Amino acid sequence: MSDWKPPKFGTPVWMAIPAEDVSRASKFYKDVFDFDYKPSRPEYPEATYRMFDLQPKGLSLSGGIEKVPNGAGILKTGGGGICLHWFVEDVEKSGKAIEEAGGAMLSPAEKEGDHGLYRFFKDTEGNVGSIYQMVASC
Repeated sequence: MSDWKPPKFGTPVWMAIPAEDVSRASKFYKDVFDFDYKPSRPEYPEATYRMFDLQPKGLSLSGGIEKVPNGAGILKTGGGGICLHWFVEDVEKSGKAIEEAGGAMLSPAEKEGDHGLYRFFKDTEGNVGSIYQMVASC
């Protein structure tokens, strides 16, 4: 019997990152955020889905990079959906890593109150996210 207990209702438990090129997107998230991927399974071939697990990073959230359009025809790439905000040590260094991995920075560093900086970026698939850095005082 597994020791797994379901989380509290309303807890995010999965995220799907839409990708037209799963291999390209997988490399981007590995290069920028050090994603580790699970081995492929027959029902999820690597060309259509790359599963990752963020639990080793201390977050009880898993997900995958999913080929679009998906079976339901709902997911697509590009901005306008949920925006993930990634915690990083330094927004400028991470911004360079994003560009080197084929993404693009969309904004300069902006203050978030007195305790943080953030920058928006676009990944290799056109999805928009942000990187967030805590600072002692902006």
